[in-house]
Amino acid sequence: MSSLGPGPTVKPSDYGGYGKSVGAPYGGLEGRIYNSRCPPVVTPDTTIIAVCGPNDCSDNAHPKADGWFFSDFFLFHHLFRGTAKQQYWMTCVHPEDLIKKYGEFAHGDPRTHDRRIVLDASMKDDVKDILVFKGNDLLERFLSYVSEASMKVKGTTRPILVLVFGHGVKDIYSITIGGTGLYKSCPKLTRPKFNEALLRHNPDPNVAMLLTSCYGGGWIQTEYLNITAMAGVDHKAQLLSWPESSSIGRCCGSRYSTGVAKALIKTEIEGLTFSSEDGEEVIDSPTFAALVEEIHKTLTKEIDVRENNNISFAAKDDVWDMEWRARTGFPLTNYLEKWESLRLVQKSSSTGSSQSASIRFSDTISLSTSEAEFRIKRLAYDYMKSNPGPDAAAKNHRVHGNCNRLLRGENIPNSDLEYLAGELRFRLETIMGRATEYKDRLGIPFPDCSACDVYKYMGDLFKNKEKDAKFDQIYRMVSKFDLFDSPEAHEGFPYAKGHDYLSMVFCESGWGAQRVKEALDELSNFRAQHSKPFLTVRTLKFWDDRTMHKMIGTIAQSAKKRLRSRSPVKHQRRSLEGVFQGPAGH
Repeated sequence: MSSLGPGPTVKPSDYGGYGKSVGAPYGGLEGRIYNSRCPPVVTPDTTIIAVCGPNDCSDNAHPKADGWFFSDFFLFHHLFRGTAKQQYWMTCVHPEDLIKKYGEFAHGDPRTHDRRIVLDASMKDDVKDILVFKGNDLLERFLSYVSEASMKVKGTTRPILVLVFGHGVKDIYSITIGGTGLYKSCPKLTRPKFNEALLRHNPDPNVAMLLTSCYGGGWIQTEYLNITAMAGVDHKAQLLSWPESSSIGRCCGSRYSTGVAKALIKTEIEGLTFSSEDGEEVIDSPTFAALVEEIHKTLTKEIDVRENNNISFAAKDDVWDMEWRARTGFPLTNYLEKWESLRLVQKSSSTGSSQSASIRFSDTISLSTSEAEFRIKRLAYDYMKSNPGPDAAAKNHRVHGNCNRLLRGENIPNSDLEYLAGELRFRLETIMGRATEYKDRLGIPFPDCSACDVYKYMGDLFKNKEKDAKFDQIYRMVSKFDLFDSPEAHEGFPYAKGHDYLSMVFCESGWGAQRVKEALDELSNFRAQHSKPFLTVRTLKFWDDRTMHKMIGTIAQSAKKRLRSRSPVKHQRRSLEGVFQGPAGH
């Protein structure tokens, strides 16, 4: 830590700062104070590398689905355009295809009149520099650019600014990049992969990283990386987008990216200050610690979102009082002018989709659209009453948006209805139902998973540091055990509520760490003994009869049981009622 002068100071741990001493409170940063102003420096030209992870499988890039990642991507592309000489912006979905399919992408708060269009047909010339790679090549190409950039700055202090826009995975804090299918099959960017590419030709590059992924704090609280990092959430939380706009019917980027953009505008405007000491003019500039404070204040006061208190930051080598541009690599430009040059969103009304006569749920099951909507609407009602988390959480966009539209009586495309059925069953039964089963098995008197608002509980933990530390310890213990299923292709994204609920149950139980560990061992053994047939049947729900018969036969053979056919009277196709009824107790 540098010696403190007479100027204002900042305590980064109050604003999501985390040090490099993994395992210590706040990474060893708790209570440490840094200067908020420092002498200005001439920042060498930054190399910018940005990647947008989502693909467009099943219209996934639609602004009602994961298109808000593209809103973030194109916002920063516009802000940084024409600044650094070496910029590499890459995706697996061509901007012109996005424009043809979805028209325009907006960014900003739908409750204000300051939403801006960051991509539309008028901007085709502005995005010709975007690099478009095949979905299965995107991750490796991104890593190769990182490695090459690091090699080129070897022996210099030239900064590299890396921006990653994509879904985070909770287990190892990986980030989904590219691919050609749905979430589960997509390539994942991991911390070891990134670190290996970064250090392959340069042992000590000056790198800053901006992350808009869920659980992004996992890239900060780690021994893998010694970089400056800025994440929208900690290692336990999902990132929030802006809520779906009622006027244009789409999500307009993340709240975190809006907060960063506004903080950059403010920091730039306040910028250099001039003062007089002992008759001499003194010029100073904000430090990285001051920028962190500004981002936090913008999110919690202007954007006024309580959940954004869990943003996370780290400084390379724990040097927080370096000049903000030198530390982050954010280029010198007029951020306010660039933001105001974007076209304001005009109010528009959305039209419903035409529906076909039936919805196909598998190779053997079809229902009329009206009957399917009725049955799935009951599932959606049960789900939305189960405290499922905020609509704007990254992995809730598609499922919550479709639930809300369905419950409002709006037309839902048949493809979305088919997908929604699998998502709701997975979340209600496979995750929340299993979590409640675990709680009951341990004999802990506590409300069922569907009755608990886990998200609010976790959001309130910051008010009590002692309880927060206890929860975090238990959370990390639970994370080491594979207690919940991953979703199949038709079941959407992983759903963290079961894991978070168990952590809450243990935290409130009053049990010590050893007893929690023993309970987790018991649950792990129980899962190992009971999960395989359950998993297989769940996977087969939407498969054809021939495939199902073959797989069930394999299970029977491994269990040394004979598979017997039913009589013609009893061998009737199962009623569809059971396929769409809610979990027990609803």
